[in-house]
Amino acid sequence: MEPVVVVTLVAVALIVVVVASHLIAIALKLRAVSSKLAVVIDAAGAIPGKTDPAGPIIEAINGDLGEAAGALESRLAKKVARGQLG
Repeated sequence: MEPVVVVTLVAVALIVVVVASHLIAIALKLRAVSSKLAVVIDAAGAIPGKTDPAGPIIEAINGDLGEAAGALESRLAKKVARGQLG
């Protein structure tokens, strides 16, 4: 074989090794990202089940706040009617 052919084959072999090593590194990183993403997806899927019990509590708080707002508005209206405000 001529030296040019040998140098070319060695260069091609080196290029293949470098590209293969980079692809292997990328595959390993993707595997790590995939496993972490699976953990995040599982955690995100559990959120709705954990927040379901909050609905009735929030509705009760909103009801209480509505009553308090109504009471405050009626007191304000009485004070305005008496001339104590404004």
